[in-house]
Amino acid sequence: MNRRKLFPCILLLLWLLPWLAAGCGSREPQRKPVEPPVKIGFALADMQRDGNKIIKQVVDKQKKKAGASVTWLDARSDPAEQQKQVQQLVEQKVKAVVLQPVDPGQAPALVDMLARAGIRVLMLENLPANTPVDGYIAADHAMAGRLLARFVEEALRRAEEAKKGGAAAPQAGTIIRPESGPGGGGGQQGQGGGQQQGGGQQAQDGGGGGGGQQGGQQARGGQAPRAVDYGVVAQLPDRRPLNAVILRGDPQDRADSAVVAACLAALRGREDVNVLGVYEHPRRDPALVPATLAEIMGRDRPVDVVLASDSALAAAALEYLKMGGHEKNILTAGVGAGEDASRALVKGEHDAEVDVQPEMLGRFALQAAVSLARMGHWQYSTRLDSGDYEVPAQIVPVRLITAANAYLLQQRWKDLQKAAQQQGQGQGQGGGGQQGGQEQGQGSGGGQEGQQAQGGQQGGQGQKGTVLRIITQDGKTMEVQIDGEIKKIESLSGGQQGGRQQGQGQGQGGGGQQGGGQ
Repeated sequence: MNRRKLFPCILLLLWLLPWLAAGCGSREPQRKPVEPPVKIGFALADMQRDGNKIIKQVVDKQKKKAGASVTWLDARSDPAEQQKQVQQLVEQKVKAVVLQPVDPGQAPALVDMLARAGIRVLMLENLPANTPVDGYIAADHAMAGRLLARFVEEALRRAEEAKKGGAAAPQAGTIIRPESGPGGGGGQQGQGGGQQQGGGQQAQDGGGGGGGQQGGQQARGGQAPRAVDYGVVAQLPDRRPLNAVILRGDPQDRADSAVVAACLAALRGREDVNVLGVYEHPRRDPALVPATLAEIMGRDRPVDVVLASDSALAAAALEYLKMGGHEKNILTAGVGAGEDASRALVKGEHDAEVDVQPEMLGRFALQAAVSLARMGHWQYSTRLDSGDYEVPAQIVPVRLITAANAYLLQQRWKDLQKAAQQQGQGQGQGGGGQQGGQEQGQGSGGGQEGQQAQGGQQGGQGQKGTVLRIITQDGKTMEVQIDGEIKKIESLSGGQQGGRQQGQGQGQGGGGQQGGGQ
């Protein structure tokens, strides 16, 4: 180009630059486009499981904040249906799937189907052997099994101490609750801000006590218990060893296998516990439990302890035992803290549950699935060997739940406190608009235990008098309607007389008796 023509063009460009800069500067900065929600799927074995219901609630509540669009698929315990549903997720082109297999043996094929489609896979509660998955989220199954065994061991230890005159002997139908827990009586227990006195040791792990299950307890300002109360509602026999059975879920379920293996390892070698056997229930079907127990209890050897690797199995066992009148004679514990089993805890029909904390399982599963879908990796806490593969994992801690700390489950099961209050009304314990008193007597003569008497006066409901409920050692129950209040109940056993008098909400034990108050 001619230099003479180029020079005017340069001058014109220099003159226009300020105007161009001013025009660009007046524009608003462009906003970054909103990232669409990432598509993930939850393919669960059975949405009717209590734990899965809680997982869904947690995920649905947090999915918007996490930026996820969630597809829920319920296989209803049908392996063929789950295979079809996994194919649907492939066709929907989801980015990540949280898989809980119905049939653990089918899981490797399902994982392969998803992985070939480029979909990230997180296993929930069941890790298939030698299968490449992107992550594994589960409760601490081994610890759950050890907690089952520990509960049995503590129950035996307390029973032995009771024989030697130490800790108070467990009494059937007794429920220990903290002052701030379900069934509490208006924030006070007894006299002096929640103090009970009896022929036993003082404990700081609960407030509202009862009878001889724990002779003395002291509630401290409604504080949460520092340790689990191992008191039981079952009457343990004097003979040793105790005969125990373990109800296991699906034989291919590695989660159930881990629970049972840890429990057996902890009980192995004990001279006071004899495990009669481990009984499998395919697909964790609770409908199979009655037939299992009918076969076991039809033999010559009695059953003293029933442990279950799943809460639904434990609840089914409780229903069967109640029909036969054995719920107060057999120690029961399960894993899962489902709704029915939790309600049985506060009603005094069940001894213990191991809580696997499904709320945490749901949060971890959602966070991991979203991270895998967006970035291809996630924050995990450990790694597990699975055959030829090392799998990133997040293990959720578990905890033991008894009647004493069942209030920890109130946020999960909304009607749990109502069930506890109803039980308190039935046993004459204080709660709401009622005034109640519970008397439990135990005579001391020749090592024999007397009758247990429970009485309560209901107030604020227009009912006068007292209903006296008597439960004998062999499980028989009698109720007597008495006009007026009960002043004193005496229990005669082995020719010796024991009596107690209730006054001002404070029970006192004397001699060979165990005191129980409000």
